[in-house]
Amino acid sequence: MGLESVADRRPPKAILVNVSTGEDKEVLFNPTQLGEKISVNYNRLAVPGLSHQVLQYQSTGNTTIPSLEFYLDKYVAARNEEDPDILDFKRFLQALTVPPAGAEDILGGAPPRVLVIWPAELFTLECVITDVEFEYRQFSVCLLYTSDAA
Repeated sequence: MGLESVADRRPPKAILVNVSTGEDKEVLFNPTQLGEKISVNYNRLAVPGLSHQVLQYQSTGNTTIPSLEFYLDKYVAARNEEDPDILDFKRFLQALTVPPAGAEDILGGAPPRVLVIWPAELFTLECVITDVEFEYRQFSVCLLYTSDAA
């Protein structure tokens, strides 16, 4: 029984779950970094004769992840599957940007929530996707794209 090097161990892959439908997708490659942002909202009070505005705490904004990049490469995916459909991941992300079909009230028209698990011991977050961007590269060789969700 030999010792396994750190380079030989692969970390668990991140999983995205559509909380409304229960559909989940495992990412092809884990994102390389994750940033988290929390903003604070202040009332700006003007005091006569004071050279600056006084800040008064109002509330704490929602926690946001300004950018989370997913990398998809059909050539690499083909080594793991017979005929990978990497555009299925794109459709999954796009579905998280629109309300569920047949919404008849305000709550039903809310954006779907997504559960990000990366891995469970490290990071779990339930959130809403407010922005998604796709960048396509290497059309002649294979389809490769990155998706940037916020």
